[in-house]
Amino acid sequence: MGSPGLLELKIVEQGPASTKEALMTNGQVPQGTDILPGGSGAPGDSGTVYYLVKKLAAVTGRDLRNARPSVDENNQPAVSFSLNNEGGRKFGKVTGENVGRSLAIILDGRVQSAPRIESRINSEGRITGSFTNEEVQNLSLVLRSGALPAQLTYLREQTIGPSLGADAIRSGVTASIVGLLLVIAFMLVYYRLSGVNAVVALIFNLVILLGLMAYVGAVMTLPGIAGFVLTMGIGVDSNVLIFERIKEELEAQRGVRASINAGFARVFWTLVDTHVAALISCVCLFNFGTGPIRGFAVTLFIGLISNLFTSIFVSKTLFEVALGRRHQVATLSI
Repeated sequence: MGSPGLLELKIVEQGPASTKEALMTNGQVPQGTDILPGGSGAPGDSGTVYYLVKKLAAVTGRDLRNARPSVDENNQPAVSFSLNNEGGRKFGKVTGENVGRSLAIILDGRVQSAPRIESRINSEGRITGSFTNEEVQNLSLVLRSGALPAQLTYLREQTIGPSLGADAIRSGVTASIVGLLLVIAFMLVYYRLSGVNAVVALIFNLVILLGLMAYVGAVMTLPGIAGFVLTMGIGVDSNVLIFERIKEELEAQRGVRASINAGFARVFWTLVDTHVAALISCVCLFNFGTGPIRGFAVTLFIGLISNLFTSIFVSKTLFEVALGRRHQVATLSI
């Protein structure tokens, strides 16, 4: 079962009328014309009216290049469109001969709109009227959808209930919790007491991430959960870089305090570079991606900023607080 999305622009001879009979002559449709149904265009009126239009289309969707929302000279919502060379030539002739009359925009045999021709239109035109922003979006979509007639064939139809989405979210949350626990266990086992520092910094990171997302009104979707999990990994990775650098300084027989300061100082620009590069990627994903990709980009962007703060400032502050209680520190559990 298929239905072609065919767009046609035809001159309106009469209408709109509430019945087909009102447009007939002696009970017959006038020669060279068709009677097509459509909407009245009046706000809140969803009833069907009828138009008497010429049988021959001025232009079709094949002649249309593009249609997009715009504004008119009074800054009111409008629809701008462009035609190819052949379409512009035909449309210029038809509109030039019918200034002051209405032009029916027809998709699949139904009149979607019937604006008045104000002047001759060649390859570039604009449809104006008492449109809302939503109406110009819909009209632009109608024009674009009819620009490339396509046959739609139903191979299979499947209905998915909301429980599937709930299960997916639940699985994502479970995976996040399990991942967090495994990361905490690894850091505590491998870095011993210094792992506590990393765990506290990671928890700070996640709290800041969730707080900022709540502040900006972001919704936690599946892509958002993926960004949340990735933020945990990036946070741990930052601490691993810092801790390994501190280990190298300790092996060089430097003091504990000097090793910590050197470790953070020498890793600082590395962390900044990697985070800035990732932030640029997030901006590109947000600008060029669609809804789910944007959700992932927003979550990761916020997570990167909070992680840069916690891995450098929070983690170092925790070390300073722990060491500040002791005057002499000979070893560091790391």
